[in-house]
Amino acid sequence: MTRQECDYRVVIDQSTSGTKLLLVTTLKEIEIVDRLDKKHQQIYPREGWVEHDPLEIMTNIYQLFAEMLKKYKLESSAIKSISITNQRETIVAWNKETGKPVSNAIVWQCKRGTSVCNELLLNGKEETVKRKTGLRLDPYFSGSKIKWLFRHYPEMKALSESGRLGIGTMDTWILWNLTQGKIYATEPSNACRTLLYDIHQNRWDEELTNLFDIPLAALADVKESKDDFGQFQGIPIVSVMADSQAALYGQGCLKTGEVKVTLGTGCSVMMQAEEQSDFVNDEIMTTIAWKEAEKTFYALEGIIRSCGDTLTWLSDDLGLFEDYELASEAAFSLPDNGGVYLIPAQLGLGAPFWQSEVKAAFVGMNRTTTKNHLIRAGFESIVYQIKAVIDAMERTSGVKIKIVKVDGGASRNQLLMQFLADSLQKSILVSNIEEMSALGTIKMSKEIVPAGQRIRMFTPRVDDSVFYDEWLNYVKKNVFLKHE
Repeated sequence: MTRQECDYRVVIDQSTSGTKLLLVTTLKEIEIVDRLDKKHQQIYPREGWVEHDPLEIMTNIYQLFAEMLKKYKLESSAIKSISITNQRETIVAWNKETGKPVSNAIVWQCKRGTSVCNELLLNGKEETVKRKTGLRLDPYFSGSKIKWLFRHYPEMKALSESGRLGIGTMDTWILWNLTQGKIYATEPSNACRTLLYDIHQNRWDEELTNLFDIPLAALADVKESKDDFGQFQGIPIVSVMADSQAALYGQGCLKTGEVKVTLGTGCSVMMQAEEQSDFVNDEIMTTIAWKEAEKTFYALEGIIRSCGDTLTWLSDDLGLFEDYELASEAAFSLPDNGGVYLIPAQLGLGAPFWQSEVKAAFVGMNRTTTKNHLIRAGFESIVYQIKAVIDAMERTSGVKIKIVKVDGGASRNQLLMQFLADSLQKSILVSNIEEMSALGTIKMSKEIVPAGQRIRMFTPRVDDSVFYDEWLNYVKKNVFLKHE
């Protein structure tokens, strides 16, 4: 078989911690030929602030692409298409004349938009925002970050008035650069994360942009998730999806009530809702999953701020362990957690609590507490947050969830997956394919199944709900919540 017959396609998976570039073939099934990775710097200018260098991210994308072509002795003409999946809510502003960013990218984890959200909350604007966007007024989302940029970088207004301002989520920045400024666009699964997009009307909303003092004309065009997004080196860019929604598609969650959990730096728990978009409450968000052939699919979602990031913090910053597998073995070899729990609010708490200012804390320690108890508390906190979201999702939708599909790096940890099944009292399905976001966006462009996929099922062995109840009580007490 010649290289041309291999039907090579490329997926750019730009995530919070780094960028992955996947070379795939799609003759009869989706087969991942290779994956190259490159991390980028995590920048913490002050407490609660998180930034990325958008130029570094583009440099990494170009380098990975060149490296892949060189490794397989391919010309650009051998690549049939490019698909993109990306970290959500992270915002970039730049000068479209020079290509120079106004500032570093403000990452979804960054809390500098808190004061903006608080002002709008005090002015009674949250109900309007929730009704139109399906989201909460929270610094997690892009709108408050953009308003913060306009307040602190005077050139934003000048660039906007002259038509030179580029501003958008990471997909917009990547597309604009790959197409040498020819395409200034996004798509609904990314646009709906900004607090500026009416998910029911499928358009930027003038009332919302006015709330955040953002010129409507400065925002990118919104295409469908599968569309013509221009070209890079002559290769058509054919699909773009936000990473969590792409994972929902990759997992095949296409019917109402089907749920996936993506374990990344943070964690997204998402339930397919098809064309139903009228869920509104204080715990769970409604979001656009994707738009295809003029049909919009919606999903319920719970966002967890600290998932893999908790393990990174325990390992790199607190020095509690070096090897994740060995750490989990030591932690879960304990008969139980010794009454020690972690309130994982290093970056505040997301769904269903939504407390951005609360601080992290280990609780329940005594003189017999060991390092392994703390490590176990970290692993357990991931599972307990997922359970809190799943429970809220069932309350919101009235749907009893029986099966949860899990993807992401931490899904390789079998001890963690078994603890998840025991805590949720549900069956957990884990695919051997980790790259579900990449798989989803390539499936969006060409609807075929992945090759060699194997599913492992974890079913409940014991009922660990009593430990979850203790953790939840600690969380409620710590953040002064009154959720039932």
